[in-house]
Amino acid sequence: MKQRWLFLAVSLVVVAAVVALASGAVGGAGAGLYRLVGIFGQVVSLAKSSYVEEVPVDQLEMGAMNGLVDEADPGGLYVPDKMIEDYARVRARALPPFGLVLGRRSSYPLVMQVIAGSPAEKAGIVPGELVERVGAEPVRARPLWRTLTLLDAAERKGEVSLDVIDRQLSGKRPVALKAAAFTLPSPTVEVQESVPVVRVPVLEPGVVAKLSEALKAHGSATSLVVDLRGVALGTPDGALKVAAELAGGDVQMRLGKRDGKDEALQAKGPARCWTLVVCVDGTTGGAAELLAVALKAQGATLVGGDSYGDTGQRRALRGAGGEVWLATTWGLGPDGKPLLGTGVKPDERVRPHKGGDAALERALELAGGRTVKQAA
Repeated sequence: MKQRWLFLAVSLVVVAAVVALASGAVGGAGAGLYRLVGIFGQVVSLAKSSYVEEVPVDQLEMGAMNGLVDEADPGGLYVPDKMIEDYARVRARALPPFGLVLGRRSSYPLVMQVIAGSPAEKAGIVPGELVERVGAEPVRARPLWRTLTLLDAAERKGEVSLDVIDRQLSGKRPVALKAAAFTLPSPTVEVQESVPVVRVPVLEPGVVAKLSEALKAHGSATSLVVDLRGVALGTPDGALKVAAELAGGDVQMRLGKRDGKDEALQAKGPARCWTLVVCVDGTTGGAAELLAVALKAQGATLVGGDSYGDTGQRRALRGAGGEVWLATTWGLGPDGKPLLGTGVKPDERVRPHKGGDAALERALELAGGRTVKQAA
């Protein structure tokens, strides 16, 4: 009984925090808050008395907290006190553990990006795959911070084994990762079918000079393909500056804020006369989604699938029992709506097929002017 009341007390404080921050209010969640707490009590009681096996209260609390935070912010997190230090260590890293950048798809950790030259790439992991197990611990239906902290701890020990589900969801395989030094790669420009294809693995302001240098040899090109699939690292400022370098002229980016005071960021790039075609899919996340929206506003055509749908910049709200991480700033899509939980829609939807890269093939067709643009 004591555990149950502790659970409800902690839940009350965290629910109040989530509701207050999510609504932008300073306080006063009202009757709805107490109704939620009442529901919590009923659920805990039913689960403990009626479920086939005994359910630990801490597991119920974790599930309840994560469910609440997810409703307020699909990319938000609730981190309990005992894990705050471990999660802070992950957030402070310059590079992700083993080179894996993770998001979430359904109940699984999703591989958003694999850093070139990292242990993850050398082990054959690719964007779009799912992680089912880290070491001996299943990570399905667990909060994302748990997978990240497990990988961080494993890297410091030197190695770990993962169970990875392929992109077609047709099979699972074990993958052994061994810790090794790696760095973030530079932007690249590779000519395919006479069209320059640009890839920028990390969208930070510092990469713009390298991108500019890589583009010099292609100044006479009439079209450019920008491949943003498998890209998630970066910042809004970096995405804006890369957009200005690629599109040229005056480029604007719109950010929404929890306090309702939206912000417009601007940057100016060199004169450009090429046509832009951009590849996006479910592994295009964060800063790459901001870049896709900025390029679309400059006339670029987006090809592929819906992007990941999380441009949130988050901060922690301290509460009894843990921290709640919720977005305070986010990118706005072409329709002016927040890019949280809903991705950027492509102008041309292209379904992947085995044995080829359908989205890139279509992007090269459009860029090369070999086919008439299809209806969105």
